Amino acid sequence: MDQNEYQMLIYWSDEDQAYVVEVPELPGCMADGMTRQEALASAEIIVQEWLETAHDLGRAVPAPQGRLLTIAEAAERLGLSVTMVRRYCADGKIPAQKIGRDWAILWRDVEHFAATPRHSGRPSVRYVQLQSSAHNVADKPSD
Repeated sequence: MDQNEYQMLIYWSDEDQAYVVEVPELPGCMADGMTRQEALASAEIIVQEWLETAHDLGRAVPAPQGRLLTIAEAAERLGLSVTMVRRYCADGKIPAQKIGRDWAILWRDVEHFAATPRHSGRPSVRYVQLQSSAHNVADKPSD
């Protein structure tokens, strides 16, 4: 399996004061660096080592799952707000992986969610036409 098939997410970490690279498909696989380039170069080495170690230990290596989307990309595709997509991820309605402070979503999961019919959550209101009674007040018999 080619290490270049795995998607890498790069973000700045205030806590570490460095760029962090995570490889969501390979559990625990991450690297850092003072520049984006340094972090990416370290991550490429770490991915190779992760794959070699898994092979040496006889562990299964997850297959690359395809393109990951950011929350903003998923929101644009779905026609929803970024906040709503985050809520769907947190509630498990859209399968996603927590990366740093945000979520990464597989393209195919976004497409599946887009194709699934959903309702707004508001109760449906049915208007019932009131029928006039057969007997009007004027039709009442007088005593």
